[in-house]
Amino acid sequence: MRDNGRRNTGFGKRARSAGLTSLLLALAVTGLAEAPDREEFKKSFEKTVALKPGQKLRVEHSHGMLRVRTHREPQATIRAQIRVSSSDREGAARFAEDIRIEVSESASGVSIVTRYPEKRWNFTGRGFVSYSVDYDIVMPETAPLEARNKFGSVEVDGLKASTDVKNSNGSIAFRHGRGSLRLENSFGKIDLNNHEGEATVVNGNGGVSVADLKGALDLSNRFGGVSVARSGRSRISNSNGNVVLDSATSADITSSFGSVNVKHIAGDVGVRNNNGSVEVANVGGNADLASSFAGIRFADVKGAVTCTGTNSRVTGARAGKTVTVRNTFGAVDITEAEGVDIENSNGKIVVRGIRGGAILTTSFGAIDAADIKGNVTAVNSNAAVSLMDIGGSADVQTGFGKVTLNRIHGNAKVSSDNGGVSLLDIRGPATVKTSFGLLDVTRIQGNLLAENSNGAIKASEIQGTVDARTSFGAVNVNGARGSVEVTNQNGAVEVTGLQSGCTKLAVKTSFAPIRVYLSEGAGYTVAARTSFGRISTQLPVGVSGAVGGESLNGKIGDGRCALTLTNSNGNIDLLRGGE
Repeated sequence: MRDNGRRNTGFGKRARSAGLTSLLLALAVTGLAEAPDREEFKKSFEKTVALKPGQKLRVEHSHGMLRVRTHREPQATIRAQIRVSSSDREGAARFAEDIRIEVSESASGVSIVTRYPEKRWNFTGRGFVSYSVDYDIVMPETAPLEARNKFGSVEVDGLKASTDVKNSNGSIAFRHGRGSLRLENSFGKIDLNNHEGEATVVNGNGGVSVADLKGALDLSNRFGGVSVARSGRSRISNSNGNVVLDSATSADITSSFGSVNVKHIAGDVGVRNNNGSVEVANVGGNADLASSFAGIRFADVKGAVTCTGTNSRVTGARAGKTVTVRNTFGAVDITEAEGVDIENSNGKIVVRGIRGGAILTTSFGAIDAADIKGNVTAVNSNAAVSLMDIGGSADVQTGFGKVTLNRIHGNAKVSSDNGGVSLLDIRGPATVKTSFGLLDVTRIQGNLLAENSNGAIKASEIQGTVDARTSFGAVNVNGARGSVEVTNQNGAVEVTGLQSGCTKLAVKTSFAPIRVYLSEGAGYTVAARTSFGRISTQLPVGVSGAVGGESLNGKIGDGRCALTLTNSNGNIDLLRGGE
């Protein structure tokens, strides 16, 4: 047997209505040939019944279209077109004659049921059978509707009362309604347009489109895209399809295996997505966003933003309050926010234009922050850190990466394990500790404490005191305005550009020379000693002891400041030089 048409079957159910009103119009056997071995049989049904205020219209149907329109009259007009097509002419005629539409009236309202007879088809050769019943119902616009259908589409237009529609294997379209609404479908799309009132939409295997909903939306779907435009509070759950939401009072979205795109939300937004990207823009409240294996992007959020990503890239711009990010295996890039608190791993962090402070943590990715008005705390491992134009203090901890600080308006504190450090234009004091890299500091308005090992130290234009300690690397101090203390091992020390008058100086090293350049008119009390080296001076020293030996004690000028130089296995040179 081969089936063809809108409904192909060999089985139905025999009518079993007792006391129900059934109206069947005469069968019009027209013998219209769809194919040489196939004829179509048609008949029509029409009935008008009263539907009083408060009464409900119920429809139970299958195998055909259900179309519902409204008017202001207190009655329902039911029209139906019945079609049967088969290569078994006599069987089709009997089957068509036995299709019944049962209309029953009760105190609660009017019920419409479609009954199909039981039929077993026996064909020889080629066999065809198909049948359908299509409804066109006009009902009062304020009467509630409950409709059930299978294997056909449902259309409802202009109903201003509570509505409950359940369909399968066909589409649902609902337009220009009002009141509580529930639409449920499987294996077909749902289209809801221009409705006043709350709406619940449930679908299984088809797309969902909602537009101009003046009320709350509760929507769930599987295996299909979701598109919502201009709605109230929107709660959406979807899987295996994209979600697009444009204009709502608030949004709460859960999705998987598809992208989520949300914009123009008056209140708060929450998005949870798996294996799909998240993009949110123009939010009047807070945004709480999460995704995995895809990117997160936000822009123009007036409230706070929270982003949680796994194997994601997080990008955001223009947040009214603090942005909090927790991410792994992807870069984080935030621009223009009240503040930022970012924890990342295996990804870079880039931050710009923060009105408050910043807390930045990552690994195996660089930290690059600039134009931060408040304090910055940066913690990194295995990558570089760069901070520029920081309005407050900077506190940096890192390992295996270079640290660069430029134009810090507060204090600077750096702790690095294995990397170079560069500080430029620090308005407060600076404390730096590193190893296996150059420590280069220029223009510090406060005191400097610099510790290094297996690396050199260069310090220039320090307004406060200098305390520099290292090993196996040279130390060069130029232009210090406060006291200078240098402790080194296996590395040269050179001090130049000291302030005229009195600058306390203490230098100690081994296995490398010490060179100190002093200006004319400086006053120092000199205590210098070395072993396996010599001491020389270009400045006149009132000495007690031999000049050129391994020790020198005396005064330069008025001797107001202490100058203590200690070396072993290296020379000490006092040289003439300007500030």
